[in-house]
Amino acid sequence: MATIKAGSVGRTDISSHSGSLDRRDNAQFKSVVTVSGSDHIASNYYATGSQAGSKGFIVEVAGNTVITPIRGGAITAGDITAKELYPIGVQRVSGSGRIAVIY
Repeated sequence: MATIKAGSVGRTDISSHSGSLDRRDNAQFKSVVTVSGSDHIASNYYATGSQAGSKGFIVEVAGNTVITPIRGGAITAGDITAKELYPIGVQRVSGSGRIAVIY
């Protein structure tokens, strides 16, 4: 068991603490970027550079949004079910809707 002592300047000494905290992140997804046409971002959002490597997307509001997967083709957001995770990497989002790009 760890003992806690007051240090010389009022600091806490837990040097006898055994074990360490496990800080690994085992989550399947790490972050979300919301792309919204109302912010004028979705008019031509490219998931490249630091935004490359998406793992999927969720259509929040379809609007006239078109999602381009990493390997090409096009998906019209209005043709798929909203608020469902699609595990397809995104290269580009364009249009007036709101899409959550999952990383």
